[in-house]
Amino acid sequence: MGNSSIHVIPGQTIFPTDPVPKFFYINAITKAVNAVVTFTVDHDYSIGQYISFRVQKPYGMFQINEMRGKVLNLTSNTVTVDIDSSQFGTFIYPVSGDNTPPITVPAGSGVIPGIYVPEYTLFDAFENLRPQ
Repeated sequence: MGNSSIHVIPGQTIFPTDPVPKFFYINAITKAVNAVVTFTVDHDYSIGQYISFRVQKPYGMFQINEMRGKVLNLTSNTVTVDIDSSQFGTFIYPVSGDNTPPITVPAGSGVIPGIYVPEYTLFDAFENLRPQ
């Protein structure tokens, strides 16, 4: 088959089948000098990557909400990050309620190394939050 392209009709809404950035649902977080995060599925994070947390109060460890951590170690469904969660509340799943599930999302990492013209990624630029 030859080259293919997408033709977009003005006003048409396109929904990506593989959204970027990806997020992963959190199943557990340890209380440790370097927190270990377990996900509900296998992730595609890599060592050295920065991730951000979205954990609301009903899940106990709300202190980690909006924090950014560097991935230090990993398995197929866990990451160890450079966040000291040892003094945070215990991570739990609430018994009831309509709560936003806890997730991690990739975070920017500053200067992109190894390119001729320096470029930057912005920390959590994908959040599109209104300035306060």
